[in-house]
Amino acid sequence: MARIVVIEDEPPIRANLSRMLEMEGHEVVTAEDGLAGLQRIRAQQPDLIFCDLVMPVLDGYGVLAEVLARAETATIPFIFLSASADQVEREEGLRRGATAYLTKPFRLGEIRDTVARHLQR
Repeated sequence: MARIVVIEDEPPIRANLSRMLEMEGHEVVTAEDGLAGLQRIRAQQPDLIFCDLVMPVLDGYGVLAEVLARAETATIPFIFLSASADQVEREEGLRRGATAYLTKPFRLGEIRDTVARHLQR
C-alpha cells in the first residue's frame, strides 16, 4: 500500500488517524509538529501527507510551502486537517496548494475515500 506521513500535534488525533490508516494497510510515519513533519517527509518521500493546520513550531501553511518549494516533494498529495469548518479557511488552504481539506473529527470512511482518491492521481 502507500507510505503516509501524518503531522498532528494532538497525540490522540495523531494516534487515531495512524490506526485508521494502518488498518487499511498503509505504512504510517508520524510527526508532532511541522518541523518534525518536514524532516519525516524529506526522509521518507511519502505517497501522501496529512497535516494539521494549527501547530506549534511550524504551522500547516509553512509545511505546505516547504513541500511545494521542493521538486522532489511538490507533487505529493497534501491534505489539511483542521478543527475549523470555516469555508474561507478551507478555500485558503486549497488556494495555497493543498489537494484536500478535512474537518476534524473525521470518520474512517472519509479517510478511506480521501486516500483512495488522492493516490489514484
